[in-house]
Amino acid sequence: MEVVTQYIDHKTELEQHIVALEAEQASLISDISALKERLTTLEMERHASSLSSEVEALRTEKAVLEEKISSYSVESVASSEGYQV
Repeated sequence: MEVVTQYIDHKTELEQHIVALEAEQASLISDISALKERLTTLEMERHASSLSSEVEALRTEKAVLEEKISSYSVESVASSEGYQV
């Protein structure tokens, strides 16, 4: 009878251990999913910030180039008017 009691006790311990492991597994899966989502969001924020900086630099470069072109156009018109005199 004692052997049967030991097996029953061991079975009960194993069942409790399995339940605890399954609960931990579910919790870890949930945590990992949330962490992956957070990481994706952080990576997207970093990428958006980087792109924003690059776009702003390109806008500045475009404006500078347009200004230079505009100044050449004004000089060109002034030179043309000088030749016509």
